[in-house]
Formats: sequence, C-alpha cells, structure tokens
Amino acid sequence: MALPAAARARLAAEGLATVADFEDFKPDQIKDAIKNLRTPIPAVPGIPPVLNANGTVAVNAVQAIPGVPACIISARCALRLKIASLAFHYYTDTDRTQTAQHMNYTNVLRGFYVEWEAIEQQSDEDKPSVPALSRNQTPVRWIESFKDCLYRTYGVRKCPLSYIIRPEVAVPPEAEHPLQLGLAYSENAGSVLQEMINRYSHNHALYKTDNNMVYSLLDEATRGTIYASTIKPYARTKNGRAAWLAIVGSHAGNDKWESIQKSQMKFLINHKWNGRQYGLDKFTNLHRTAFVQLQEAAIHVNFQLPNEHSRVGFLLDNITNSDADLRAALASIRANTNGMRDDFESAVTFMLPVCPYAKHSKGRNNNNNAMISDATLLGKGDSKTGVDLRWHTNAEYHKLTKDQRQELYQWQRTKQGKAAVKASREKGKGGAGNDTPKDMNRWSKKQLKAKIAALQNGNENKEGGGEDGSSSSPKQVTFTLDDVKGFISAAAIGKSELKSESEKRKASEGGDGDAYAAAALHLQKVLKRN
Repeated sequence: MALPAAARARLAAEGLATVADFEDFKPDQIKDAIKNLRTPIPAVPGIPPVLNANGTVAVNAVQAIPGVPACIISARCALRLKIASLAFHYYTDTDRTQTAQHMNYTNVLRGFYVEWEAIEQQSDEDKPSVPALSRNQTPVRWIESFKDCLYRTYGVRKCPLSYIIRPEVAVPPEAEHPLQLGLAYSENAGSVLQEMINRYSHNHALYKTDNNMVYSLLDEATRGTIYASTIKPYARTKNGRAAWLAIVGSHAGNDKWESIQKSQMKFLINHKWNGRQYGLDKFTNLHRTAFVQLQEAAIHVNFQLPNEHSRVGFLLDNITNSDADLRAALASIRANTNGMRDDFESAVTFMLPVCPYAKHSKGRNNNNNAMISDATLLGKGDSKTGVDLRWHTNAEYHKLTKDQRQELYQWQRTKQGKAAVKASREKGKGGAGNDTPKDMNRWSKKQLKAKIAALQNGNENKEGGGEDGSSSSPKQVTFTLDDVKGFISAAAIGKSELKSESEKRKASEGGDGDAYAAAALHLQKVLKRN
C-alpha cells in the first residue's frame, strides 16, 4: 500500500492493522478513518502526586500523554486502501481466502479494480425491458431472452440476478476452482463478473431481496398468459428461483428440447430448395437457424451435433436447382476446393454470387416496375395470388377468386392500402379519370348542351339519309367514346345506369351511334336535374 510508518500507526489506532480488519472497514469507513488522521491529537500533561501533611503520597501522579501529530495520507494510498477493502469483501462474498498473495495490489488488485469499475458502471444503468411470453414467444424461445435480461439486471448486491437461477445452489469448494495466478477469478469463470454469478452465496442476508426481484420480473413476463398460473403458488413468498424452475420444468423440459432436436434435424436432412420461391441466401440462413437451435438443444439433451462436414453435406444434398453456374459451384465445393467441404460459411460465401433466384428476380422486378402505372399501387408483382392490389369496381371484384378477395381485403387494411383506396375514391368523386382531359371539368352547362346537340346530330346522320330519303354520307362526328366519358365525368356522373326501358334498349343495341345516343340521354337528364 506504500503507507508510511506514521500512517500505519495511526490506522492501527483506528482499528485497521491487519488484512482481517478490513471486515469492519468498507470504503465509507476507510474514508472516515483517513479524515480522522488529518486531525492532530493534543498532548495531555501529567499530574504530580498529592502529598499528605507528613510527606506521604496521598494521590499517585498521573503520567503525561504525548500528543499525536496529524498524518496526511496521499491520494494514491487512499485509493489503494479503498480497492483493498472492495477486494476483501469480494473474496468474502465469493467464499475465497483473503491471503497476502490475493491482496497484493500490484499483481492482483490493480486488474481487479478495472473490472470492478465497469461492473459498478453497468449496475447504475437503466434496467432492460422484460421479455414477455406470448403465442409467438414460447417458453423454449423465451428462456434465453429472460436469462439475458437477468444477466443485465443488477440486484442490491451489485451482482447480476443470474446468480439466483444458476443450476447449482451450493458453491463449489475453492480447491475445485482455484484462483488463477495474478487474477481475482478462476479459469472456470473467466472474469470477475462471472465469478460473482458462480459463487455468490444463496445464504446471504440480501439474497431474499434479489430473489423477490426475480419473481417480480417473472410475474411481469407471464402476466395475462396461460403461464401465469405456473408461478402463482409462489406469489406469497415471492420465491423467484422456485417460480423459474417451475416454468422451466413444466413448459421447457427435456421433452420440448428433444422435439426441437428432431424437427431441426429433419429440416437439415430433408428440406429441399429448388430456387423458385425464395433465394439461396434465405435457404442458408434457415440452415444456420436450425443449427443454432440444435446447439441450444444440446445443452439440455444428449445427442451428437452435426460437424462442419455434415452441415455442408446437408446443404449440398438439398439443392435441387439445375442452374449451370450453381451446379459448377456445388461441384467445386464437393471437390473440397480451398477446404470448403469442411467449412459451412466458406461454402455459402462461394455459392451466393451464382444464386439463380437472384439473377432471375432482377428481370422480374424490372418488368413489374414497367407495368405499374400508379406509384401508390403495388400491382400484381407483389401479389401472392395474382390480384391487382388497387381499388376494384363491383364487376371487377366479383370476377376475383376467394383467395384473391382475401388477399385484397388484407391489403386494404394496411396503411398503404387504406391510402390507395382513399385516393381512388377521391379521384372517382372528383370526376375525371386518368384519361379525361383536365379542362373538361370546367365546362359550363351551355357548352355541355352544345356537345349533346352535336352528338344527337351525329347519331341521326349515321342512322339514315336526308329529307328526301336518299342515302347521303353522314356528317363527321368529332367526338369519340373517350370524349363521351369525359362529358359524363364533367357532369358528375359516376356509375349511373339507364332507368327507362327505351334507354336500356337503345344502349344495348350496339354500335357507336347508339353509344352516342345513350350518352346524350344521360347528359340531358343530368342537366335537367341540375
């Protein structure tokens, strides 16, 4: 500690003389002791003896007490004393012997304090959100998320709450996992933080407080789910460890892990990829996910994990696409070029550039983009059933299949679908469509009457000759059916139908002239109504 002799004497007077005395000296007490050393103790003068009249001693003399000068402890020594106090109580909590070798500042405590500062900083951070159990987050998947939550949540002992749910309650003997030379943790732990998780006692006075905190987190995670009843028996005692073991035993036991192991192995061996529905990158990611779940299952169930050679073999055997470039890449991997036959990631990296799905999807995407005329609509390219994702008229909707109607309904409930439908309806209410000239909406009623007259004259000339009954060439009609649609839109006619039988008959007889006449009748009715 580099303490001068005077400082050692004063600390001994305060009660800190040996390593064992740190049991009563935590950092706050060290601070108070150093503060006391700065104050000098004045000398007490002696008292001479009191004599009787005959010269005998009536009261013995009192010896003088010498004064104690002030002692200033340097900041370096004060820091080392504080670190020694922290290390002493750390060894006590982890059931380690506080020897002079373990308390050596230069060799051990300097590195210990670096990790301890990081632990204190992490313990002061905001607590993470608790993962909740749900239909998609089943207990088997939720367990690892909750463990991670406890690892990042610190209790009142400045230790992650993971020590509450560790597999073994009893702390192993010190001889079984001795401290490494020059370090404050064992090889089995690998860090000060993990040493605390592995060896903090469940008999400590503050263990119950941390155990109650674990129960509160479990209650929050299971609230409103069918799993809440599993931890209900432990609500009165707030026994977090017992509630955790109940959930794991009931909903994530070995039988669940065996089921996962069988299903994932079945996927690796039998699931084929032909390159039609999704790309090779997704297929390889599925293989990675399956292997990760097998690794998790291997912790709970005893079985042989596939090695790298087997993983590559499963991947190659299940690729059935006949693309020439891809088959050539597979042949190179089978020939163990650059060791790829025994390296899953290298094999995947070599295959991905020749993925046939990626090559062909570029062309499909370009064609789809060219076919879409409205940026607010998705078009058929993004549809699973081939339905055009847009607003449909009644007639168009009745032509759709049941699956297409269902997909259209689901799309219309999305944010993008609602916006597109609203825009289509507003466009319909506004009058003119995409093919209608903009100036048609500004026609006056007088202009519309002139247009109607021209339509009627054009229809009469098309049906027959002149007044003498002779055949004559009809007058040229300058309006097309698209123009008629524009007239109707300008008059605020949406999807009107012919009311009278005569109108229906004229409109159904066919021919462009009848279409003109039907449009004129519609427009006349609109003008009379307005």
